Amino acid sequence: MQLPVTVVGAPTLADRLALSPAVSTDGPRVVVVGGPVADRVARAVEAVEAGAHAFLLWPPAESPRAADALADRAEEAGVTVGVARPLGATAALAGVPAGWAARLVTLGLVARTDGPLARGGWATLLAGALDLCATLAAARDVVRLEAVAERDGAAHRAIALAVRFENGAYAQATVRFSDHAPDDEVALYAARPGSRVEARSLAGPLCVEAEGRRAAVGAPAPSADPEADEVAAFVAAVAAGRPAPYALDDALATLRLVARAQEKLR
Repeated sequence: MQLPVTVVGAPTLADRLALSPAVSTDGPRVVVVGGPVADRVARAVEAVEAGAHAFLLWPPAESPRAADALADRAEEAGVTVGVARPLGATAALAGVPAGWAARLVTLGLVARTDGPLARGGWATLLAGALDLCATLAAARDVVRLEAVAERDGAAHRAIALAVRFENGAYAQATVRFSDHAPDDEVALYAARPGSRVEARSLAGPLCVEAEGRRAAVGAPAPSADPEADEVAAFVAAVAAGRPAPYALDDALATLRLVARAQEKLR
């Protein structure tokens, strides 16, 4: 990595990143924040007020209001705050051509009840689905959002989402748990006139086609540790003076969409 990195609240991630236990606080550095969700904003605020860039694991905060407070502190401090994508899709989305925006997005997620997707919980699955749709549509403002759930008693078993973005793009997503699927399943399709992208994994590879011709695969093979890769992508972006791959403002927009969807499901 190109900047000193420390991790708070996530010792297993620190081990996976093979970080030195002691890092100098002189000069630019990155603090990765995990641990209890209720503590993440406070830990990140402490980091940014000390002049560090901050990277928060998902979810970054208990509410959009709490994340808003962190955004204000980061702006005052002149540092960058990034967030891990809800379903670790940064590697796959990096293969989307620059400036590309879908007019239609469809997404199907089947979470095996004892698999990695299910362990994230419903809020993370909803956030991941909405974030993927918004990112591929190149839009965050939503004019209409519908959400319908199939319930098994008090628990959700499946959720269907329909989103119309302000730029005219339309997205549909279904998320469901399955006792019978051998593995988690992903079916992602996004299209605009003349081209489309598809993926069967949230970590890539991404198939890109333009005018009926398939381009080179736009992302590497699925990673063994997407969370560590997201940290590395953030650190590399900050070191190069680029925006965060998934900025706090993007995460805030996703948190607000999740709140709207959950309100529809009550």
